[in-house]
Amino acid sequence: MSAITQRDQAISLLNENLRQLIKLYKECYLSRGRGALLVYARNIISKGLPSQDDYRTEEEILEVFTSPDSYAQLKEMITHYDQKNEGILALITDFANATYFITVKFK
Repeated sequence: MSAITQRDQAISLLNENLRQLIKLYKECYLSRGRGALLVYARNIISKGLPSQDDYRTEEEILEVFTSPDSYAQLKEMITHYDQKNEGILALITDFANATYFITVKFK
């Protein structure tokens, strides 16, 4: 399975449970503030939805990404997302830790 195939499979599973995912985002934002879910595609495929333990505050999530380009892109996304209507997801695949930054729209 390629990184793209694994990504697409995980996103498909998340889409099937979008209501629960939206609820998770809202709860995490209210309790911890701006941030993003950091999840591994393998875990979504084998275990299902992420949990509150997968949510990282802005500072916590940015510490993970040391590449200047990745850091800047994620910082921009987190700074400008509308927490009432969307959430940010950092999805990491098994293949060279390929990471995809995804905006999850609530509506």
